[in-house]
Amino acid sequence: METILILLFVCDPMAKIFSDTPPPKNPPGAIVIRCARNEYECAQFAIRSTKPLPGATVTVGALKHESGYAIPPEKMTWSFIGTIPLKKNTPCEKKETIVRQAPCNMPDPLLADRKKDLPKNVTQPVWLTVFVPKDAPPGLYKGSVTVTSGQAKSSLPIELTVWPFTLPDERHLYVTNWVNFQRIAEAHKVKQWSDDFWPVYGKYLDNMREHRQNIAWVPRSLIKVYREENGKLTFDYALFDKYVELLHQHKVADRIEITFIGSFKDGWGGREIKLSDIWATDRKSGKGVKLDFAHGMALLLTDLQTHLEKRGWLQKAMIHIADESSQNNVLSWREKSRLVHKAAPKLKRIDAIEASNFGDDLEVWVPKLSHLRNWYPQYKQAQAKGKELWYYICCHPTGGYYPNRFLDYPLSMVRLLHWINYAYDVQGYLHWGWCAWPKGNPFGAPLEKLPPGDSNVVYPGPAGPLSSLRWDTQRDSLEDFEYLWLLTERMKNVKAKLGNVAVEFDPAEQSKAFCRRLIHDFADVESDPKMIRETRMELAQEIIAAGQDPRR
Repeated sequence: METILILLFVCDPMAKIFSDTPPPKNPPGAIVIRCARNEYECAQFAIRSTKPLPGATVTVGALKHESGYAIPPEKMTWSFIGTIPLKKNTPCEKKETIVRQAPCNMPDPLLADRKKDLPKNVTQPVWLTVFVPKDAPPGLYKGSVTVTSGQAKSSLPIELTVWPFTLPDERHLYVTNWVNFQRIAEAHKVKQWSDDFWPVYGKYLDNMREHRQNIAWVPRSLIKVYREENGKLTFDYALFDKYVELLHQHKVADRIEITFIGSFKDGWGGREIKLSDIWATDRKSGKGVKLDFAHGMALLLTDLQTHLEKRGWLQKAMIHIADESSQNNVLSWREKSRLVHKAAPKLKRIDAIEASNFGDDLEVWVPKLSHLRNWYPQYKQAQAKGKELWYYICCHPTGGYYPNRFLDYPLSMVRLLHWINYAYDVQGYLHWGWCAWPKGNPFGAPLEKLPPGDSNVVYPGPAGPLSSLRWDTQRDSLEDFEYLWLLTERMKNVKAKLGNVAVEFDPAEQSKAFCRRLIHDFADVESDPKMIRETRMELAQEIIAAGQDPRR
């Protein structure tokens, strides 16, 4: 019987591995993972053989600590990494940013397949994720991962170092990626908002929570409006409340983000914002009645504010006016925003913006990353006056200088997204495309009109969402943010213990110093994975040291 040799080699989790990626000359002898308790951490290895490998599968064993404690296999997940066909690249002046020129098959989706027929002389990357429980003792854990094809078998050792600190359950950065409910319903063959829809959507919410997303898109259309026989409007919040309660159950309701109530009258470049009409069902005739803002939406907003207050949700609620207002229409936007504020004065307003002069007509400012750089002093002035400052990315900025999460960008550009938040005291992050994959073919070529990957970072699986290299890497970035937050909190304790001798000491300075190693400017970041890993390692050591009593 012919002996089949399965070659396994360790890969950097910030590297994109292609079918033609050759094994390195001197690969690491073990998969090395380092993380805190209550943290997800990822690793990557690849499979290759000079013979076909039919029915190849992966088995991950328990990770055992010298104390006898073990992280069980169910806390370890693995996935074959799939690819997305790219026909074109992101527009890019900084050519070295592009991982590979199109046409090509770009690694991204984490597939649900448990077995895969692997051709000979083809490299197949595999993604590993470990979740470290809160009660795990710190120190070194050892285990292994094994690939089997028929009688052939090969293994790699795993060495996990758990640091003696725990990431908080609380999320200290606001994160929203907008949901396309229609795409989810279509992919899973359920009717939107039907009884069959809710358990499917619950799995998507679980995925959000596991990736530290704490805000989910809430459609205002879930509120049903009726015109009674006396002409007055009444509002049915049954579906709205069911949805928001589900967000709370799945712990993705740190904020309630209500969808738009306005739009551009003549397209994005137009000068006028139009507030939406609404449709009410006439109780007597059962027919729909179209109502303008003053006779419809304004009354709904007033009632919505009262309802949110009764439910205890008002302080966390936000509502959008119109998306991406610019210098062309900011005056019209502000005029319409004041009408909204008059109808619901306690309801916070949030919008992605492309201008800087919103005054007191906006509570949550979300400039595009490039605009945040260009008008940073003006945005910081608004923040100093009590406004929240977030940032967003989308199909812009491109060019290769700003971090973004396009399919053909390095994963290191994703990893740095939330170091920017900490470096510049930016309180939130927004993206429009969480699951707006191409209609009818989620794993096909990306939408032609957008840079590849802009539309989604998750994919539909057999029973729920599939993650991706980019989405898991963004979780790593959010966990890095929590490392920075945790160091600052520990330095606050150090300052308190030292008393007067530390009166001028800034507890955030050490965290900011780590940020400066990687974030030189909004459009100048250190994308070398080795530098990112080394900085994170030193950050972890600083957290450990800051937990000691400084007076000893």
